Amino acid sequence: MEETKEGRAGGTHSKADRRRRYEPTAVYHLAETLRRRGIDLASRSGPWQAIGRALRRPGRNRIPVLPIVTNGMAQVMVDTMEHAQDLAGLLNWCGIEQLDPVPDLVPPATV
Repeated sequence: MEETKEGRAGGTHSKADRRRRYEPTAVYHLAETLRRRGIDLASRSGPWQAIGRALRRPGRNRIPVLPIVTNGMAQVMVDTMEHAQDLAGLLNWCGIEQLDPVPDLVPPATV
């Protein structure tokens, strides 16, 4: 079956039914608060750095690169290069050298 603008395989979905992307607004607000207090996150040294991974063709919102935060082992994709610089600086400022997620962590069941 052919996929349509309305949804998969000819079905219809409203805009509210579309999958929402996670946005770490608390992290972005924290970075903004620190910046207002005079902490220059972009200049913090440490293992985390903001990089851009070039795309063969423009991606979502016509961006030419994917903004990535990496420490050489882990990579986190964010929405803008400004957010990538903020996140890298925040991780460095906090002294976080690596991300160590809990492997058995699962979200609670929805009721």
